[in-house]
Amino acid sequence: MTETPNPEPESSSSTGRTVAIVAVLGLVLGVAVVVFALNGDDDETADTTVPAETTVAPSTTAPGTTVPGTTAPPTTGPATTAAPATTAPPDTTAPPTTAPPTTAPSTTAPPANELEFTIADIDDGGTIPTEFTFDGDNNAPILTVESVPDGTVQLALLVDDPDAPTPEPFVHWVVYGIPGDAGEITDGNDAFTYGANDIPTEEWFGPCPPEGDGPHGYEFTLFALDSDLGLEPGLDGRALEEAVEGATIAAFTVAADYERAG
Repeated sequence: MTETPNPEPESSSSTGRTVAIVAVLGLVLGVAVVVFALNGDDDETADTTVPAETTVAPSTTAPGTTVPGTTAPPTTGPATTAAPATTAPPDTTAPPTTAPPTTAPSTTAPPANELEFTIADIDDGGTIPTEFTFDGDNNAPILTVESVPDGTVQLALLVDDPDAPTPEPFVHWVVYGIPGDAGEITDGNDAFTYGANDIPTEEWFGPCPPEGDGPHGYEFTLFALDSDLGLEPGLDGRALEEAVEGATIAAFTVAADYERAG
């Protein structure tokens, strides 16, 4: 008798292999699901991770200090602009101009309240003409009073020669008691009082220096007096000087030379 193979064992083996394959596929599928799930979690984790560059806290360092490893941004204050240079305005002052010196014209009138007189034909510092000397006509000079100080009551005149070879200056003319408002003085005026010269005479005695003695200087001195002294006639030159000393408020002198050739 021929045996016929039993189909049931063959069916059981096929079924077992099928189950095994399904199980493997399920396992593979499960692994894939797990892997996929893990990959999804990794992506979310990566998306929520703070980048390394942003983990540094903002710098709290005061300006001017530097933390190692970090560079503080430069702090720049508001730009300041220097004030524009100011230039002084140009000097417009004209240079000083110097006017040429001006000289007031000379006048013959003396300053107010001063004593002054002139002598006809005899200049101060000049030479006495021969007509006024002992060698000539011995004429008395004529003095013109130009001005007198305020308060003048009387005038007195003394003419002498300090260069004479005598112990005292040689006196040539003495006149006093002259009114303060007199305009002219000379010999022969009855309103005046005449003293004694060294001849002695009570009048003008002209220059007569020694021959060859060189020029002599003759001084005509006028005194302004503040009172009427009431002096007696005939005083000599020294007595007159002593008498007027306390009453003199001003004096003025004109000097001139005379020389007799040897």
